[in-house]
Amino acid sequence: MKPLRSDQLAAWSRTFAVQGSWNYRTMVGTGIAYAMLPLLRRIYAGDPVQLRKAVERNMGPFNGHPYLCAMAVSALGRLEMDEVEPATMEKFRTALRGPLGTVGDRAVWGQWRPICIHVAVLAYFLGLGPVWSALLFLGLYNVGHLGVRTWAYVVGWEAGLGVGKLLKRSWLETWSGRLWPFNIALLGAVAMLLARSLVEGAGVSLNGTALVGMGVIAGLIAFRFPRQGGRVAGLLLAASPVLWLLGALLG
Repeated sequence: MKPLRSDQLAAWSRTFAVQGSWNYRTMVGTGIAYAMLPLLRRIYAGDPVQLRKAVERNMGPFNGHPYLCAMAVSALGRLEMDEVEPATMEKFRTALRGPLGTVGDRAVWGQWRPICIHVAVLAYFLGLGPVWSALLFLGLYNVGHLGVRTWAYVVGWEAGLGVGKLLKRSWLETWSGRLWPFNIALLGAVAMLLARSLVEGAGVSLNGTALVGMGVIAGLIAFRFPRQGGRVAGLLLAASPVLWLLGALLG
């Protein structure tokens, strides 16, 4: 039987707790089965024996990025509905773990979360209060978080066995590379404003807009020339407070 929209919504909402029963033996496998339960109950309605077997086989070892685990939940649910052989499902589970972990880690932990942190810190240094800066981070981050989780669930249900190939050429994989220069530019701007806060404690006044521009340029140089340029940009950012203080003293 095909799951209803309410079943899909219940399964999607349960993906937020996919790490709630994490352990060293199955990792998030138990959480995957828990999230799939609304789907499995509908698919195997009236057949408790098959329902039990489906729950047990989906409790096996599994790991992946917690947001993209929503893709595993819906894709495995689709395979159950399509009556795919258990051996094929097990191979699919094994093949899916690598992409769900690497793509999610690069895109979310490696790019999106640092960008949101940098934006919030930058806003704080430019005058936004600490509470509003924290709310800015939470709002911005969770727009991306909820978007990725919802997209992953919808794509998993629609693609079924094809999610592995789809994930490798998805927008998430593409944008994780494109966001890198933006991330490093924000980091440079934050570093410069942090340096300004240290220098102004000694009574030296500096222009915030100019410092942001300097930090962005230094960050982009580090991105474009990661070996030589990265070292030069890092040294300039680290030495800038000392240079400004010396300039103020000599001036």
